[in-house]
Amino acid sequence: MIIQDKRDVMSEEEFTLLRDLVQNEFGIWLKGDKRLTLHTKVSHRLSILGLATYRQYYQYLLSDASRGELYTLASHITNNETYFFRGKGQLDMFSGLLPDIKRRKQETNDNKLTIVSLASSSGEEAYTLNILVHESGLFVWDWDVKIIGIDVDRNAIRKAKAACYTNNSFRSMDGNEVYIDKYFTVENRRYVLRQSLTKNVEFRLGNILERTAFDNIGPIDIIFCRNVLIYMSDGAITRLAGNFYDALSDSGYLFIGSSESLIQKTNLFVPEYKNGTIVYKKNLNA
Repeated sequence: MIIQDKRDVMSEEEFTLLRDLVQNEFGIWLKGDKRLTLHTKVSHRLSILGLATYRQYYQYLLSDASRGELYTLASHITNNETYFFRGKGQLDMFSGLLPDIKRRKQETNDNKLTIVSLASSSGEEAYTLNILVHESGLFVWDWDVKIIGIDVDRNAIRKAKAACYTNNSFRSMDGNEVYIDKYFTVENRRYVLRQSLTKNVEFRLGNILERTAFDNIGPIDIIFCRNVLIYMSDGAITRLAGNFYDALSDSGYLFIGSSESLIQKTNLFVPEYKNGTIVYKKNLNA
């Protein structure tokens, strides 16, 4: 029998315990009094786990060696909203960078292109990038192209691997509607991405604040990490920037959200501007 907590919301002490745990583990900073918000988003987890109080939930998080519930908590307090071809300006810049990337790689006989989508959610961004690479026609024949998505949400990763979407995932195609007919098949009013666009895309569970999330990927050519920094403290951003710096190739590119900035937060990256869009490159003198 599950004993129900008589309180409507978590106490200030319980909120502080959970807030600090999430901050330390994921860098996510719950600004202000977010007790009600946190209660609303995770209260059902207590019922599912048979726990009576948020203190018990906190203790459960600490004792869970698999860290699975900790990842579930993080996925509940961040926004997993995404869709295909989100952010036209940045995607146009991405496509514009591909010819120069190919040229540099040919000069060193490097036939690998590695792109990473962080906080990849249900996979729309990773697959969008793969479609654009495919459309460029630059990396065919003997090229080894890998797109890797990393997220803390197991359910989102499961959906991403299935590559099966509803109309909601195509709500802002920015003139790219032609790609729906070209790369998707319709099954029971759902859109399934063709295998030719999924076979080189991998999704994995990981906490990007930990360096191990980038293990066995190799030098990355392009990182997309959009609308993640807005949830993070300055200290976490500094730590994350260090992970990016180590994982990117010296000539690699970093895309963050259009409303986000690394300026005055770290000296590891310098911005480059083109047509009102910003991309970051490693500061090799840092």
